[in-house]
Amino acid sequence: MINYLYLLIAVVLMALQFSINKFYQSKNGSAIMTSLLYTTLSGFAAGIIFFFINGCQVNVTPFSFLCAVIISLLCLGYSLLGFKIFSLGNFSVYTMFLMLGGMLLPFLYGMFFLGDVDGISPLSLVCRIAGIILLMISMVFPCLDKKEDDAVGEDQKRKKKILFITLCILVFFMNGFVSIFSKIHQIETTYPITDNNSFVFLTNTLNGMFSAAALFFLILKNRTLPKLAKGFHPALLWVYVIGYALCNGVSYLLQLTAAASDMPASIQYPMMTGGSVVLTALAGFTFFHEKQSKNARIGTALAFAATFLFLF
Repeated sequence: MINYLYLLIAVVLMALQFSINKFYQSKNGSAIMTSLLYTTLSGFAAGIIFFFINGCQVNVTPFSFLCAVIISLLCLGYSLLGFKIFSLGNFSVYTMFLMLGGMLLPFLYGMFFLGDVDGISPLSLVCRIAGIILLMISMVFPCLDKKEDDAVGEDQKRKKKILFITLCILVFFMNGFVSIFSKIHQIETTYPITDNNSFVFLTNTLNGMFSAAALFFLILKNRTLPKLAKGFHPALLWVYVIGYALCNGVSYLLQLTAAASDMPASIQYPMMTGGSVVLTALAGFTFFHEKQSKNARIGTALAFAATFLFLF
């Protein structure tokens, strides 16, 4: 039961970290250099925090390092895409694609490669399949909405919509493979793996390093430094960075703890998905005054209902 509590806390923190990203993007835009500055600082900040949490010790094994490299690159990819997506469409739609990928791909992996469905009752199997279908349908409804923007022509609206959906699909697969590699790392028995705190340190520090390398390349290429929006004080940047680092690091640690338990991947990730979709929709309404359309409300309700089907 304690692992379900961990997941609940992880979902809340995940919704908060998405909200912090949205706040930063709304203030500074989605330019690549400004986004890389944020991911660089937040990656190193989370790494430092977990370095001290782990008693200033880091345990590294080759297998854990390889998994951390893959996960950090994927996380960096969907984080950067997220800043662009926030400027193109609805905050909650991005989250639905992100979390659905983080649920559906590991669910299929657990079902076909880890034997998560072996020995379960026919009722449980039917409920989980129904839950998957409901979650997939829930993602479609918000995409049916047309974003009103009288300042641009129909052709530009269409291109913007295509770009938005394309980036969301990329995010879908990126986060899906993050979940798969996280589960692979946690259940590995052949090769030695590091402890959870060290693994969180590795993934975040590598994320910061890859971001810093890309930012340094762009600084040399463009001969300019990243510029924050006028009126956005540097001290405020650190508030965003530390807030994101804490939410992201602790959330991921709790997810790893649950993944290392006997909780099946086919239950863990759908629960994360349904909870994140609902809480992110609430965060969008509370913090950004995003009014959900009828289609969006239907999608949120379906995602919430689907979550409970995985408890049978």
